[in-house]
Amino acid sequence: MTGYVLRRALQAAAVLLVITAVTFGLFHAAPADPALTACGPQCDSAQVAELRVSMGLDQPILAQFADYLRGLFLGRTIRDLDGTALDCAAPCLGYSYVLQQPVLGAVLEHLPATLSLAAGALVVIVVLGIGVGFTAALRRGTATDRLLSGFTLVGASVQIYFLGYALQYLLVYTTGLLPVPGYTPFGEGPAAWAAGLLLPWLVLGFVNAAVFARLSRSQLLETMHEGYVRTARAKGMSAVRAHLKYTARGAAGPLVQLLGLEVGALFGGAFITETVFGISGVGRLAVDSVLQNDLPTVVGTVLLAAFFVVVFVAVADLVVARLDPRVRLA
Repeated sequence: MTGYVLRRALQAAAVLLVITAVTFGLFHAAPADPALTACGPQCDSAQVAELRVSMGLDQPILAQFADYLRGLFLGRTIRDLDGTALDCAAPCLGYSYVLQQPVLGAVLEHLPATLSLAAGALVVIVVLGIGVGFTAALRRGTATDRLLSGFTLVGASVQIYFLGYALQYLLVYTTGLLPVPGYTPFGEGPAAWAAGLLLPWLVLGFVNAAVFARLSRSQLLETMHEGYVRTARAKGMSAVRAHLKYTARGAAGPLVQLLGLEVGALFGGAFITETVFGISGVGRLAVDSVLQNDLPTVVGTVLLAAFFVVVFVAVADLVVARLDPRVRLA
């Protein structure tokens, strides 16, 4: 198991390195000039050129990338617009001249809202996705199965922005059944925190749970026809008990891997959900950074999302390896 953990950790590190390189390359391929964006329209060409030197943009791209990697692990020194040296501690994601602060600081300010949104939506995905998938698999071919399959098909087809605006209009502004969505820090009141995120949780969780439910139904149906499940049924074990004891355990590995991949969809959906409901999270920060040509912040938010996706997928693989020892030998 230790060897598998080390191999998986090295693979995750390699993936993160490739993502960092690609993201950094896209940063330099963007048509916007970071120096001009930082300096503003009031600067002349000489001031922009001087700022490019101060920001290190006059260096070869490989030297800039090496400096960026060094900053991620060791920190680095960044120059402000007036030439003042700024200490950017590791992990240094750069400096936002638009926000006038290190990118990591801006991300950490918005991260609690995104983590709260993703955590609640993940609970909805697990409960609704596995519950609907398991029920549909048990009732295969019946009216219940067809109804649930149609329900998940609608959920998988609907867009977050459409469902979010529609439910917000119906449940918040028309009927008043739910409070106005928003983010309140958990420390300021757990009830207000949950109430403000309830509708975003349901929207983001439902859209992703619909896909997860269809996949879990297929996986459960496949496992139900395994020999050990049929043997348990032949020995007189009830269908529900046999599927809870054997089918669920047999399908757990692939479902955990699917759940790890769902985290990536959660972060992508969180970007849209935060914009729809006006939640000031990392997704909203990324959208605002794109609109403002704040490229260091864009790169920082992309790397953060990639980090969470890679880590969750790696953790899911480790859980699967724990459940199924054969995976360690693959």
